[in-house]
Amino acid sequence: MNDRGKSKNVINQQLIQQIENERTYWINVLKRVVAVVKSLSCRGLPFRGHDSNIGSPHNGNFLMGLELISEFDPFLSDHLKKYGGSGKGKVSYISYHTYYEQFIIIMSNKVKNIIIQEIKNAKYFSISVDSTPDISHIDQFSLIIRYIDDNRKPVE
Repeated sequence: MNDRGKSKNVINQQLIQQIENERTYWINVLKRVVAVVKSLSCRGLPFRGHDSNIGSPHNGNFLMGLELISEFDPFLSDHLKKYGGSGKGKVSYISYHTYYEQFIIIMSNKVKNIIIQEIKNAKYFSISVDSTPDISHIDQFSLIIRYIDDNRKPVE
């Protein structure tokens, strides 16, 4: 249908163009959101704050990162103005309660798969397992895998 619409210049050409523009718009939003999620999660920083209002000094690192990018990115600035206070029921990808956790799971699975592949390719590796109770008497389990990468450097 898409190919026929392009070749025949039929009336749904505008609809196809509108769908493509919408798709491109949301891809651009997600690129910025994923960049903030990746930056915060790599550094182990918390995402949430005391509230989730755009412009609030207590809205947390996630929204603060989006606000910071929006100061220099007119696209994200317009998106935050349009969807910043829209409330529930509208997709905006700036609500950290629903979306950033999914991005973290996807990224962590990718990192885990890369590490597993590197361990499989390593000539030498070692495994160290330890367990100790914390102050609340809950057992804390740790698994350490050391291996030699392709550049002959130890990785832990």
